[in-house]
Amino acid sequence: MALSFFDDKTNIPDDAMVASALGPAYPLWDEIKTHVQDTYPAITAEWKHYGKASGWTCKLISKKRNLLFFVPLKGCFRLRIGLGEKGVACVEADDVLPEDIKESFRAATPYVEGRSVDMDIHRPEQLEAAKRLLSIKYAN
Repeated sequence: MALSFFDDKTNIPDDAMVASALGPAYPLWDEIKTHVQDTYPAITAEWKHYGKASGWTCKLISKKRNLLFFVPLKGCFRLRIGLGEKGVACVEADDVLPEDIKESFRAATPYVEGRSVDMDIHRPEQLEAAKRLLSIKYAN
């Protein structure tokens, strides 16, 4: 079974399919996507099928730069965001982000392109941290 709720390579998810899979979490999905598109210029969304193990993922791109990955799950969704070391330093210095997010970046394996963390979004209050991380990503 794929990580994403959607694993059929021949069937690109649409809004109705995502709403059905996410259920009560769909408004949160819609809110973060709308926030990104309203706040950051030239953002495009693109569905990608990365293989049988991953399934469909929606990635948000700014000028060929990956900003954020949305992975639809059953009843919630996962946000995946990667930051370079400069961005990770900004996370550490941030007074708003919860300690568990900072710890996730500390624990993430460092690669040449940076560190990546996943956040499963179930509740509205989790969106504020996601928006803050996105502002750090965009600035760095």
